[in-house]
Amino acid sequence: MPDLQEPKNAQDLTEGQGSKVLAVGGIGVGKTTAFLTMPGKKFMYIFEKQAEEVIEGEDVDFLTFCPDITDLDLSIKTLKKGVGDKTKRKVEPRTYVEWEEDFEARLASGFFDAYDWLGFDSFTTFSEIVMDRLQYHNGRLGKQPEQADWAAQMTTLQNVFRAATGQNRNLFCTAHTELRKDEALGKFYGHIMMTGRLRIRLPLLFNHIFACRVETDKESAAYQVQTIPDRINPVVRTTIRGLQMFEDVTVDWNKDVAGQGLGRILSKKRP
Repeated sequence: MPDLQEPKNAQDLTEGQGSKVLAVGGIGVGKTTAFLTMPGKKFMYIFEKQAEEVIEGEDVDFLTFCPDITDLDLSIKTLKKGVGDKTKRKVEPRTYVEWEEDFEARLASGFFDAYDWLGFDSFTTFSEIVMDRLQYHNGRLGKQPEQADWAAQMTTLQNVFRAATGQNRNLFCTAHTELRKDEALGKFYGHIMMTGRLRIRLPLLFNHIFACRVETDKESAAYQVQTIPDRINPVVRTTIRGLQMFEDVTVDWNKDVAGQGLGRILSKKRP
């Protein structure tokens, strides 16, 4: 008879693997701000230049990896094969390569061990950076992606985030969503801007997924996160008990933002 493992008891479980948080939503709903509210020392990889304006003046270390204008093929391409302008220069998008070298080196050196939180902002733009590099290798940069490009992108992204979520540290990622209509049912749903099966596979790597939103009037804006899934945001979930479906995460910028908003919610212990 083989040696059997001793069963564990769920009462002894702790979040020893760290919190893996995915904040989803449209533009301007507070996803990047939510990362600033995480308690402790923070490091963020930024893939959208405008995110620097959100974190300006706050206590967070960061590196920005955004496509340079020299990375982009600006010539006109059409959906029809072979139709379009020819580029006049050799284009090699290196943003993903430079990020990969940086991430691997910091991972190997234990650099991230000094931080309480590692952030990726945003998954959406990072996906585009990956696609640029893949199409360059496949000789299709600037053209419409083909099935082989999408398949390779999904594999690359899944490997990257399996490596990131597999570490014993807190991880915070953001992703954009758009509202789409199910033509068969005639109902709307929130569509995470990920490729194919990644919309199912990648969320499985996170134990907290919050949908961010903002309610505005003429004088103020109230930011909220959805903590319970519904038809519009079925991917939402959290292991924190006792939360309302919509929790207020509005930040008072006159005070230290760390520990406010979503950071306050994630600091709650199970009753």
